[in-house]
Amino acid sequence: MNASADAMNALFILIALPALVLGQLAFAAAQRQDAQGPPAHSPVQAVQAETSFELNGNKVYVPVRVNGSGPYWFLLDSGSISNVVDTETAKNVGIAVDKPFESRGAGEKSMAGAVGSAVSLEVAGLEFAQPQVDVLPISVAISAAEGRPVNGLLGYQFFDHFVVQIDYVRRQLQIFQPASFRYNGAGESIPLEIVRGNILIATSLTMPDGKRRPGKFLVDTGWRSALTFNAPFAASRHLAAIASKTVDAVTGMGIGGPTVDTIARIPSLSLGRYTIDNFVGNFSHAKSGVLSQTDFAGIIGAEILRRFTVIFDYPHRRMILEPNSTFPAPYEFDMSGLFITSPGGSGKEFTIYGVIENSSAMQAGIRADDVIEAIDGRPASSFSLEQVRQLFKGPEGQEHALTIRRNGKDFTVKLQLRKII
Repeated sequence: MNASADAMNALFILIALPALVLGQLAFAAAQRQDAQGPPAHSPVQAVQAETSFELNGNKVYVPVRVNGSGPYWFLLDSGSISNVVDTETAKNVGIAVDKPFESRGAGEKSMAGAVGSAVSLEVAGLEFAQPQVDVLPISVAISAAEGRPVNGLLGYQFFDHFVVQIDYVRRQLQIFQPASFRYNGAGESIPLEIVRGNILIATSLTMPDGKRRPGKFLVDTGWRSALTFNAPFAASRHLAAIASKTVDAVTGMGIGGPTVDTIARIPSLSLGRYTIDNFVGNFSHAKSGVLSQTDFAGIIGAEILRRFTVIFDYPHRRMILEPNSTFPAPYEFDMSGLFITSPGGSGKEFTIYGVIENSSAMQAGIRADDVIEAIDGRPASSFSLEQVRQLFKGPEGQEHALTIRRNGKDFTVKLQLRKII
């Protein structure tokens, strides 16, 4: 896209969704006391709602009731400009749809959606009604990469009306009313710019050539990686060329399909007074979709965010970061060389989607479309996709025996983990 008014209108992860409701949402909720007492950062105010969540691929999955049914699992997604209900979930709860449209996001494809009417969403007893909601087949698009069904997204309309705290270590989501929220903690408050439902922060990085480069980055809780540079930003600054070592790899799947990036180590990123050192950055090559835009430099994702307790305070245009116990942990990329999916999001069968050139997996003879039947003698069905991915992130030198099915025949290979980047 061009850096024009039209491009600015498309500055979001879910592009051109007509059901973005900018009017006031109707809320019906009862105050409830936090069972563990008030939060440490704000000792005088009660939490309006609180729920545990599941962390999968660095992403937060929250139980949500839809029109009184469920709970269903919604991805908490600051990169989505609207709340979204999956197409099949909408059918199951009887949401009427009309006004078809096309949506784009990460990746270079689009998908057909529609507008649903009269939808009630409930999180931890906090109910909010929407006259309209976007309905998209998101589970079909991303469940294989997530290893689980995805019933919907909690996006801008949710974040904009509350103060939302994500405690990644305790896996607790807390929701506050903006009017009474006061922050008394020692974390870093970072100003937010909100553009068409997305949040952007201004920051700077030290690149492999030692130069500091400023940039405006979208902050996305639904983005698996640490940081991805948009293709125009990376290309105009020759970022891949100045990196000491790079590899090309599939890094994820979104509404627009798979993303294939160049991966490299980045010396540092500043987030207020905090410095993120020696992390893994992705250089996009996208020719369309959100990663092709020139209006911002790239996306800061959940591999960085999960190392903080994060408070999203859209009403006061700020994000507050408190480092947690995982902050000092090193940033590691997959050491197998595999991008693995679980067809249908079942989490019980694992298919090789991509193999990195010259990786341990390629040297072991593993190919795309191979199916993993067993790992170290245990049936693959006894693992989740997230467990398999974590297993292949180290430690370096560890060896695993994989039973592979190819063309109806099984065989076993030895896979020794080795740092790729």
